[in-house]
Amino acid sequence: MNRITITIIVFIIATLNGISQDYTHNLQGVKKVKISSATDINIRTHTKKELLIKSEENGQIPEKAKGLKAIFPGGDDNTGYGINVIKEGEILILKNLKNMHSEEMDIYLPKDINITVENPSIGDLNINGFTSEIEVKSNVGEIKIHNVTGPIVAKSSAGDIEVIFDKINQSSPISLITSSGDVDVSLPSSTPANLSLKASMGEIYTDFDLKIPSGKDNMQVVGGSRSIDTKINSGGVNISLRCSVGNIYLRKK
Repeated sequence: MNRITITIIVFIIATLNGISQDYTHNLQGVKKVKISSATDINIRTHTKKELLIKSEENGQIPEKAKGLKAIFPGGDDNTGYGINVIKEGEILILKNLKNMHSEEMDIYLPKDINITVENPSIGDLNINGFTSEIEVKSNVGEIKIHNVTGPIVAKSSAGDIEVIFDKINQSSPISLITSSGDVDVSLPSSTPANLSLKASMGEIYTDFDLKIPSGKDNMQVVGGSRSIDTKINSGGVNISLRCSVGNIYLRKK
């Protein structure tokens, strides 16, 4: 082996050692993942039975901090990305230790794992591609849940809730509630469901046939302090949509 080849190999090894590694955690025996973060959260699916935190999506260590370890008042960073991960029985708990001004949190999970997410501060939440139970609680921020089957329970103090269903799991009720913001839901037109809709200080718009007097633009409109309880496709799973200040949009997909 000549000197040039040796030099190249040494350079490659040094470069690889300087690259941050992805964090993974095996989900064998885990039925639910609980996530808490004061930042924006993006949760996507992948094909492996593990939690994945990608290095390129969760920030790099500042040059001045090389060789040092970040410490946080909320717990120990055992991932290298300002996130504490512990397993309690069949539940894996993720706590983002960074403050609300930090970069968003990006994680990957298998599509069939149950998820509970809480943001007690200010931040948006994006969830995409899951076929499992999803429970979300947000203080201030938008909630977007796309390409899912449910069941879903989502509640926000201030922020829009947008959910796009691929199909509806009929096993458990669906509840979407926001105090200030719109609730926008798209579901397949053939979905059997019992609907309960209420927009206390807003309107309800839909292109489903709910036997309500027609409004303009071929969208039926109802509103007021009373709830609208009706069925689509002869009834099925219970779907409750609520907003205090804002509108409800129920769309055929």
